[in-house]
Amino acid sequence: EEAGLTDALVLLFTSIFAVTLVSKIPGGSPVLGFLLGGAMIGPYTTGLIGHVEGAKVLAEFGVVFLLFNIGLELSLERLQSMAKYIFGMGSAQMLMSTLVGATIACACGLAVPPAVVIGMGLAFSSTAVALQVLQDRGETGSRHGRATFSVLLFQDLTVVLVFMLVPLLAGPDSGSITAICGSLAKAIVKTVAAIGVIMVSGRAILRPIYRRIANLGKAEVLTATTLFVALGTSLLTQSLGLSMALGAFLAGLLLAETEFHLQVESDIAPFRGLLLGLFFMTVGMQIDPSVLMSNSFNIIVMAFGLLVGKLGVMAVCGPLFGLPLLASLRSGVYVAPGGEFAFVTFGLAASAGLLTMDVVNQINLAVVLTMALTPLLANLGSKLKDVLKQDDGVVSLQAKEGENDDLSGHVIVAGYGRVGRIIGDLLNEQLIPFVALDISADNVNAGRSNDMPVYFGDAGAETVLHAVGAAKASCAVVTLDTAESNYRVVYALQKHYPDVKVYVRAKDVANGLLLEKAGAKAVVPETLEPSLQLAAAVLGEMDMSNEDISIAVDNFRRTHIQDLKQLQQNSGGGLGYG
Repeated sequence: EEAGLTDALVLLFTSIFAVTLVSKIPGGSPVLGFLLGGAMIGPYTTGLIGHVEGAKVLAEFGVVFLLFNIGLELSLERLQSMAKYIFGMGSAQMLMSTLVGATIACACGLAVPPAVVIGMGLAFSSTAVALQVLQDRGETGSRHGRATFSVLLFQDLTVVLVFMLVPLLAGPDSGSITAICGSLAKAIVKTVAAIGVIMVSGRAILRPIYRRIANLGKAEVLTATTLFVALGTSLLTQSLGLSMALGAFLAGLLLAETEFHLQVESDIAPFRGLLLGLFFMTVGMQIDPSVLMSNSFNIIVMAFGLLVGKLGVMAVCGPLFGLPLLASLRSGVYVAPGGEFAFVTFGLAASAGLLTMDVVNQINLAVVLTMALTPLLANLGSKLKDVLKQDDGVVSLQAKEGENDDLSGHVIVAGYGRVGRIIGDLLNEQLIPFVALDISADNVNAGRSNDMPVYFGDAGAETVLHAVGAAKASCAVVTLDTAESNYRVVYALQKHYPDVKVYVRAKDVANGLLLEKAGAKAVVPETLEPSLQLAAAVLGEMDMSNEDISIAVDNFRRTHIQDLKQLQQNSGGGLGYG
């Protein structure tokens, strides 16, 4: 017990020290700090941690909660809209990466079976590292962020296939195409059946259970239920030969459809942050300086070849499925490093006699180095937009046909000025997909410099709306500067895409009534809310309590809405206040 407490204190102190130190470096990422901290206290350096295997078991839950959280922020509808990327680009990345890796391994003198295993293991990427760095940089909702997530999700789906193939390649049937295809078919059926059962049963029982527990009014019981659902589903998928991360993602996806997802997300946040940091530290503990120094040339060449090879694969795969070259390369810097499943794959291969431990140790070190480089590669990726910048004409800023086919249920922001930018930032923080339109090249360039999906175009033109996927959008926010422009956009959306709900900023009540008649679902007079906020600040200076200020402002707002309703009744309109 005392040793376990000592290990916990060492881990906490090292994480504080290392993350703080790395954060002071320009572009330094907390992920890199955790990795370096783990290397400092691992068994191959100072040896301050005595129970590394126990820490690894606990650290796996960090990845579980990360994927659970990602599932909470998605929906089945959004997942279906990304099917082309998940199953198309994801499968292409796995197959091409395996082929490239196996070919290079064969060229280095290995037989075909171990070469294929190396190719499959190196095709995996680190879901935990890539998604955490994407979140730290605020790029999860970007085009390359969605593509990265799609590839990583497909890799999690293929874990069971790879783990079944490794012992098969070591057995007497390694040369039999029939046996290999049969095993692949069994693995695919097993995966599809497991996911289907979990999704159907989860949809039927989770919502009623959470409603009953919520009615108890006990926050601790709700938190315990969330932990049980996340960890239980993860262990269930693991027992079926799938990854724990996939089970956690499915559980999050199911809870995302309930009214409890925001509370659930809040409940798991502390567990996710601490345990994910522990996971990164256990990865860093696998760095053996003696092996690294004695085989430094081989390891560095393998790490460099892994990064270049997988980056090249993404540069080919992305455009094949409609992803621009720049977005493909930026996604590639997250996919290129190796992943934690490589360690398991090579461990199985060593147990089966396909690979020697000397080779496995060198490859594992190369994988760890690439994982540690992920934050730095992300910084490099953000600079690619300057290197690959197209001409400054407006043509390069316009939405291309098919460029937004992966979007569904997204938001269209018409106008990317001060108001539109704030709305876009809020949507991006909540991982809600959106596209923005503006006829100012300066506004578009400003948005793109921050990796926002902003396009040059007239939101009142049907061809432009079609190019940004208006047919599959859930709603539109119109925040243009002039009343005439707002009216034109609302009219165009109502005429060509009547199912899209339109929310619009109006200059005054009279303008709001006209916009409502044109088809707007809700209109917000632009003078009302700023005036109420200024009034609240003044009331605060008058020594009113926050509670009294809130009551006064809410009462005034309700009175104002009643005035609006009376006005719209007199005018025959149906103004809705958003």
